[in-house]
Amino acid sequence: MLNSFQHLRELSVVEAHNKKEKEMKKIIFILLALFCALCAFAKEYRGMYVNSREGLNIRKSPSLSAEKIGALKGALKYGEYIGVVEEGEIVTIDGIKAPWTKILIDYDGFEEDNFRNYGWVFGGYLQKECPMSEKEIISYLKKLSVENEDYLFSNYFPKNPAINYMKNPSAYFELDGAEWQKPNTEFSRALPNYACKYWEYETENEVVAVRDCFMYFAPAGPAAYGWLRFVKAGTTFKVKGVSSWGIEDGTLFPIYRIDDNEYIRGIDFTGANCVSKASDGKGGFHTLVYQQVLENLSLDDVNDFYKWSEEKLSTSEQLEKYFSYELTYEGKYLRGGFGVKFAEYTDPKGKKYRVNLNGKASRYKLLYPLNMNKPVPIIQKEWFRGGMGGGAHYTELYSLDTFAQLKKICEYGYLSVDAGFDGMAYHYFTKNGVVTYEYQTDETGKVETNRQEAFRQTDSSPYAFFSEDEALCEPQGKSQSLKVGQYVNPICRLKMRQSPDISSRTLHLLRPGTLLKIVKVGDRETIDGLSANWVKVEPVNDDKSVEGYVIKDWLPAEATAAWVFGAYLE
Repeated sequence: MLNSFQHLRELSVVEAHNKKEKEMKKIIFILLALFCALCAFAKEYRGMYVNSREGLNIRKSPSLSAEKIGALKGALKYGEYIGVVEEGEIVTIDGIKAPWTKILIDYDGFEEDNFRNYGWVFGGYLQKECPMSEKEIISYLKKLSVENEDYLFSNYFPKNPAINYMKNPSAYFELDGAEWQKPNTEFSRALPNYACKYWEYETENEVVAVRDCFMYFAPAGPAAYGWLRFVKAGTTFKVKGVSSWGIEDGTLFPIYRIDDNEYIRGIDFTGANCVSKASDGKGGFHTLVYQQVLENLSLDDVNDFYKWSEEKLSTSEQLEKYFSYELTYEGKYLRGGFGVKFAEYTDPKGKKYRVNLNGKASRYKLLYPLNMNKPVPIIQKEWFRGGMGGGAHYTELYSLDTFAQLKKICEYGYLSVDAGFDGMAYHYFTKNGVVTYEYQTDETGKVETNRQEAFRQTDSSPYAFFSEDEALCEPQGKSQSLKVGQYVNPICRLKMRQSPDISSRTLHLLRPGTLLKIVKVGDRETIDGLSANWVKVEPVNDDKSVEGYVIKDWLPAEATAAWVFGAYLE
């Protein structure tokens, strides 16, 4: 009897095992069937482009009398990408002999049953490559943007002979398995990755379009195609990460993800810190936009960086980590800064000029000193050489003439290191030119340099300056009277106060040279032996204080101005 029960128990165990095995086989079969279906769908059509400038009608059946259908009111735009499913009867239309062609239509809504919709177009107006160049696509999308119709079906960023994209063959923007689309993967310089933490303080991960360009929307949900849309120069986006890479003429650049399924190319953008504006005092602005670039870099440098790493990383993963690493950028900053790939000046009337910014720098800033009798655009170039313990800080000033040519005005600098050397240097503007000041001590604290030098505009050209005077002392304030509406700048670090009183709360410590406009004149007072009025001033541009804050953003609620003592203004 015991043996019989044992036999029955063994049979039930065997039956349960067989049932489980059948269920597993069924699940595997379903998964394989689904995979095969997806693969079949991925391969069931080949990409083609519309080459009719008038667009191309989509019809319900292969006939000119058939109903026009589709999410786009029955028409495809010139240059759009579509998927060909099959070819039908060969006919002659408009003198062109070609087959009716069955295509996959983009969905109209988010319902799955709208996904696999098909239509027919005349194949005589289709071709394998996009009929437009990248420049033509941008111009075309710009024209369409006037009526908010600036979308163009595309399977990726458009092909460009000068660009090599890294892309996953089976996905749009997955870095896993990403491969370069062309054999030449050499680059000698790279644009920064503004999505990494290193740039958060200066840019808040914002980028700005340096030219008219486009963005790409990858297919989402049941969508059949992605599409391109127009992006106007100056448009700002916050980048959320790097999704892929590209190489253009030896320059590596990131492809950023700005939202779910939305992407932009780093080659078309720069960091928000590389856009500098200066008011012309009449409601317009002088603007400088430039692209920083890390020079003398190659894929070998990236590979060497991970040579001893225990992680087994793909090329795409190595690129992502290398250009997210703070020392990648800090190393360049400590050795003079970054090169410039592109720079453009725009005058207040909107006319654009290419500017040749040679050499390396940590940053450039555009100035337009309205307190001068004959103000001209001036570019301030800053760079640093040293190490983590300190080093030498340098500044150069250049005037920018009517042909966007740079003319050097002056250069100054100082040394500041942990070993004891300390100093400071700055400039400010006068009615006729600019004054520089340098202060330097040695390792014992002894003053080695305490000098100011004045550079004056020549009578023949406001863009040319000459060294006029030199004084072995720091800038001195003066007794004076000031008026509402005057433009001024501090000749030294100057406290901006909440009210016209030296006991009032300090709001900011202003940098020398910060352009200010007087909006109110207060009481006259004598301080440090100098007689002048307290004046209420507002910052003209988005300048930062000594503490590193944008002055406009850190004034009391609803306030646009605050008080300074007028004896130290020029």
